[in-house]
Amino acid sequence: MSTYIRNPNLPCLHKQRGAVLMLMLVILVVGATAMMVNSLNSAANLSGRSSATSSALAQAKEALIGDSASQSSISSAGYLSLPDLGFSTSTTVLAEGSSPSNFAGNSAGFSLIGKLPWKKLSTPALRDSAGECLWYIVSGRFKDTPLNVNVISWDTLGQIDVIDGSGNPIASNIAALLVAPGHPIDGQSHNLLDPIYTQCGGNYNAQNYLDSFNQSDAVSGQVNYFTGSTNNNIATNTNNKQFVLANNSHYNDQFMFVTVDDIFRPIIHRSDFSQQITNLMNDSYFQAVPISSAATKGTANVNCLSLSTTANKNFCTNWKDMLLLKSIPTSMNMMTMTMSSSYNITIDGSTTNICPNNRLLIFGGQKTSAQLRVTPTDISNPANYLESTNLSTFNGSAGNFVGTSTFNANSPSADVIKCL
Repeated sequence: MSTYIRNPNLPCLHKQRGAVLMLMLVILVVGATAMMVNSLNSAANLSGRSSATSSALAQAKEALIGDSASQSSISSAGYLSLPDLGFSTSTTVLAEGSSPSNFAGNSAGFSLIGKLPWKKLSTPALRDSAGECLWYIVSGRFKDTPLNVNVISWDTLGQIDVIDGSGNPIASNIAALLVAPGHPIDGQSHNLLDPIYTQCGGNYNAQNYLDSFNQSDAVSGQVNYFTGSTNNNIATNTNNKQFVLANNSHYNDQFMFVTVDDIFRPIIHRSDFSQQITNLMNDSYFQAVPISSAATKGTANVNCLSLSTTANKNFCTNWKDMLLLKSIPTSMNMMTMTMSSSYNITIDGSTTNICPNNRLLIFGGQKTSAQLRVTPTDISNPANYLESTNLSTFNGSAGNFVGTSTFNANSPSADVIKCL
């Protein structure tokens, strides 16, 4: 018969093993919690950095558009300030945050890169999450200097295209790009060029901020600056330039687009925009200018410099493409001894079929999604300006014209018509 002898140390062994298991469990829980907290903190930091960059870009866009839309002359509204190039032509003092009045080599229609002219835009020195001041690329046709060299309207095409990291198109014909350059990568240097730069610091060589630094690393051969010029900042022609929006080891630039619609959305809501269209259409010049072939918009003979006021001349220069002229001949009805024509013209709900000077002037509104105004052929085609009913009548010898007497920003594509 066997005798069971109890081990006096057994409870202690069980307790020790339980304590070890409990300790290991605590360690696992604490470790997992720490990893989760670190992960959350990292995500929060990334989110915070992204938010800071987005906020700075949005503020810069608002300021840039506001500056453009608030020009005292409606004919100057829409042009964009030159970037900060690190100097002023009026003095020998470097003017950080300012927009130069002009500079040598500033050719009309050539796009330009520099830092955001925050002082000109009345903002602080706006920075991205890396602490770098924002940069700014402006299409040559939208530069305010040389002023009024380029015709500008809501149909003007920007010269900036954007592609992704695989070379696929993202956007085209953008008026301007705002850029958060981020940390320097590859061979970029943000070293201080001159101690007078007390706000943003650094230098003005676009290659040191905008990517990629090496041409060999460029997506589809495209870098985010203009090679071969001083500080890589000015285009060599008026062609569109592709800029790369990517996030990889060679690109970390972040963009904010400024489209043509962004620029003109507040401009067309200015009361003097509508009033200037009315003033233009009331100009006596249109009562006698020869009407060109009926196959076109009828305005090929219009010379804006012949209008009666400087304001009308300047506005006409930018907006002439919106104008159409139509002959509205009348005849005598011998039965009723009244004058009439084969056209009915309804303006603001009131209808007539007689125009004192036998002609109708139309301001075609903002293009619709079905209209195209790019090539000279597009621009000469009434179909790209008129509403369907008015188009049919404009191209025919009879019919109804229907429109408003004044431009309405809430219905910008509607035809504005005036019986001359």
